Amino acid sequence: MSDKPRMSIPRMTEDQLREVVRDRLACKVMFSCEVHRDLVPMVFGCGLLGDVFLPPAEIIESVLGSASAPDSLPDEPDKPDHPGYPDPVGDPPEKPKLVKLPEQILSDLSWGEIAEDDPVIHEARIEVEAENARRIREWEDASHSWHDALDKEHRVRREIDAAYEANVEAWQSELDQRAAKVAEREAARQEWHDRYDEHFGEWLADLGVLSGDMSKTFPRSINGYPIFHGFQIIHKDDWKRIEAAIIREQERSASIEV
Repeated sequence: MSDKPRMSIPRMTEDQLREVVRDRLACKVMFSCEVHRDLVPMVFGCGLLGDVFLPPAEIIESVLGSASAPDSLPDEPDKPDHPGYPDPVGDPPEKPKLVKLPEQILSDLSWGEIAEDDPVIHEARIEVEAENARRIREWEDASHSWHDALDKEHRVRREIDAAYEANVEAWQSELDQRAAKVAEREAARQEWHDRYDEHFGEWLADLGVLSGDMSKTFPRSINGYPIFHGFQIIHKDDWKRIEAAIIREQERSASIEV
């Protein structure tokens, strides 16, 4: 057994495994292996997936002495720091919980104590429909506002990134003028990456697939795929059992004569 650190991926119970299989057969979840590889970071992580699977910066720093490869030598100017982003917009508004007819009216209907065409039923249905329409309208308004805020957030992030990249280009241009240091700088970076691979080469060895819940998606898509605002990481050994069970159930269903 290798003593290299690995990403901690919790194992599933038997009941959890069965639930994942049932959900996939009911098309309630989607796995990362069903998505084009280039789109996985966007579908499951809004473009930020890489950060999720990197070893924590404090662990890298404790092992290698720095959280990233050196961008410059000790006697050279440091790479500009990214200024960071404003607080994120957060999750989209939850879908409204729709109301139903009062329990007493439903009970009276089921026992035949009141007829479907009774005025009380008619008025109650009008009130329920009006309340549900109000809740849906509020949710739609909140969703539009959330989309606007999300678009603004992305725009601000792009502006911050553009300004930061300009600073980095100026810094890089200054380094490029030090031709004598290029080889030494590259050797230092390569040495850091070699040590990183040596210590963290098996970090994702236990990763099986990502699983996204179809009820937890943004109200937008990319190339026909949903965009999940949350996902589950499945251990490779659990995934082997899940995949085998799904294939077995699909084959059994296909063999049933109708």
